[in-house]
Amino acid sequence: MKRVRRATLIGAMATAWAVGGLLVGASRSQTPPPGITRTALIENETVMMARLRMAPSAKEEIHTHPFSAIVVQLDAGEVDMRLGDAHTRARRPAGFVEFIPREVPHAAANLGADAFELVTIAIKPDRRRGGEAPALPAPEGITRTPVLENADARVTRVEFAPAAREPVHSHPFDMVVVPLTAGRIELRLAERLETRDYAAGEPMFLPRDVPHAVASAASAPLEVLSVGIK
Repeated sequence: MKRVRRATLIGAMATAWAVGGLLVGASRSQTPPPGITRTALIENETVMMARLRMAPSAKEEIHTHPFSAIVVQLDAGEVDMRLGDAHTRARRPAGFVEFIPREVPHAAANLGADAFELVTIAIKPDRRRGGEAPALPAPEGITRTPVLENADARVTRVEFAPAAREPVHSHPFDMVVVPLTAGRIELRLAERLETRDYAAGEPMFLPRDVPHAVASAASAPLEVLSVGIK
């Protein structure tokens, strides 16, 4: 799987913020647990995102954080996950999505022989809340599969056939798009049009109420996660 070359942030500044556990700790100087490395991707008034690599045997201590978060598995891995009273040990496929509620004790560990990578989306509790809007019908060549929906986010897996495209539209909430497969994407945002190659895990931030459209410029099917922040 290709590594992220750069994160795209349109309408917001990307800054580094030290993250504790897999997400955010109490101090900007806090170092990651052994075997876990991170790269800051996007931070703005709505979200803070990072890409993480968990080496074999890497593990967290049980901890909490004062915000909810979405964790996206970028490649398959053997994961031990404690979340509240639940404890699971399973091989998670690429594209697996976990929601971690705020203040719920949790910890992850890599049980496998191979490293794996994830993208974390921390949802800031003091963000300006987004408006409500129903899901739009899928255009021809685009398949949408609901993944989760709660008071903080709506997550949808979207598959684009080659050359499939959305019509220009907008949402009353901020949105993050995370490619699950590497490929060439055309992104229209307001008056700006950009077409380039994206790595798996390289996110796009789409601000609320800004006309936009995503299209596949790839020769193979392209899969992304669409994360609407409520």
